[in-house]
Amino acid sequence: MKDAPKYNEIGKTYNSFRKADPRIVQSLQDFLELPSGSTIADIGSGTGNYSAALANIGFNVLAIEPSEVMRNQAVKHENVQWFEGIAENIPLDTSSVDGVICTLATHHFTDLQKAFSEMSRILKKGGKNVLFISDPRQCSPENCWLMHYFKLIFEQSYQVYKPLDEITRLLTVAFGTDPHVHPFLLPPDTQDGFFISAWKHPRRYLDPVFQAGVSPLAKAPKTVIKPILQKLQSDLDSGHWQEMFPNVATSAEYEGGYRFVVSTKS
Repeated sequence: MKDAPKYNEIGKTYNSFRKADPRIVQSLQDFLELPSGSTIADIGSGTGNYSAALANIGFNVLAIEPSEVMRNQAVKHENVQWFEGIAENIPLDTSSVDGVICTLATHHFTDLQKAFSEMSRILKKGGKNVLFISDPRQCSPENCWLMHYFKLIFEQSYQVYKPLDEITRLLTVAFGTDPHVHPFLLPPDTQDGFFISAWKHPRRYLDPVFQAGVSPLAKAPKTVIKPILQKLQSDLDSGHWQEMFPNVATSAEYEGGYRFVVSTKS
């Protein structure tokens, strides 16, 4: 996992906007198909928002996270056990967990094939591996107002966020079965403040604290991000944004390129 040092810097205010969204938690629970009391590994768990949410509904969670700053922000939970480690070398025994989750962390992995192989190794036969991922290529210019302003950020992210078909191909190799892909259309009140979560609240992108919790924005050079934000603020203040994107106010959901990808270990 290549971004632990970076998250030791930007992770200090991570919990200000990054919280477990109950609809994402419910989807994780549904796709895992496990009874209460099962043991789940959360790979790249960050500050443990989803680890704690799953623990609250009765799972025993093993949270794997390389960043000390992120781990230190976690709220202690009796059903969450923390480990310092990376996805490419998970510090858990072979066939030791009933299920594996990974939420919006695969783009930080150095070697996806090795990471997926490690997830498969620690998972019991027949267990489910549930990824919540983003493929920004699914957010087309015609349907995504953020592309109008953040096009350069999107294009740079293509080097980091692997295409969905590459993800599924690597998962098939690692788990021995074809994964199932489930789109997640963003509701207007998404509680987890990842990049496109604020699609209905454009002024949120002007908030430095929000920016600090979103890796594509937090890692963008100031020379790149400053003129983008200035243009967005100018258009919002003048009413031009509202004129260009009138459908946003009435939309109930948004295609942001987010997907659940579920693999079963053969």
